[in-house]
Amino acid sequence: MAIKIKNKGKKRPEEPEEEESGQPGVPPGDAPGSGLDGFERFGIRTAAWIENNRGLFFAIIGVVVIAAVGVVLGMVHVRGQQVEASDRLSEGLAAYEQLVEGSPQLEALRAQEELEEPEQIFGSVEERWQVVYDSASHTLEDFDGGDIADSARMSKAAAALNLGEHEEAETLYQQVIDSDTVSTSMKAMAFIGLANALAAQEDLDGAEDAWGQFAELQPERRAYADFEMARMVERYGDADAAAERYAEFIEEHSDTDYADEAERRRALL
Repeated sequence: MAIKIKNKGKKRPEEPEEEESGQPGVPPGDAPGSGLDGFERFGIRTAAWIENNRGLFFAIIGVVVIAAVGVVLGMVHVRGQQVEASDRLSEGLAAYEQLVEGSPQLEALRAQEELEEPEQIFGSVEERWQVVYDSASHTLEDFDGGDIADSARMSKAAAALNLGEHEEAETLYQQVIDSDTVSTSMKAMAFIGLANALAAQEDLDGAEDAWGQFAELQPERRAYADFEMARMVERYGDADAAAERYAEFIEEHSDTDYADEAERRRALL
């Protein structure tokens, strides 16, 4: 199904709200005496948030959250590989745990007098993503194959997507997808990242194909893929096409958690 884009060049893509915290939806600070290092705390806290907010996560997931999960997957895969390379990449990825100046999480932390302020605070979200990007780039200079390279490409793609380098993100996500060593879960996330990168370039046909590939890998998430594709048409296409997409979605997936949101979005068009 070809998708026409009206007023190309005039309508700016609707960017999802930038995530300002160290990780999606998780407050700063850790339980005293936990005994976990920063990497382990980050992975556990992010996984816990996703588990506790599964419906919300799959309903409103966007570029920033996808990128954050890509970083987490990169961190998980890089553990246990070549020590020097994994340490270097892990240090860069751990930057995503740090807070950003002006974020609500940092202000809330400062309001608690008994809590110490973090040693590292980034001046902007872009600065934080740049650290992730540079770390992944340095790793790829030494390793162009295997799990470490897959993790580095996934993380660099996530950073590139959030830094506005959409063509580079597309290339990197495709490299992850084409890798013989990448896990099914990481490949599925790469297809979502690829869809976002293509949609940002107003290639909605390519984005739809990427969502279809994602649904083939995870058929139980077909409704989620269809809902996100409808949202992409709303953001980057036109209101009439989006309304048609939402109507088709409601008819096909009326028994899912996304149906009410699809109806609400259609009513607002």
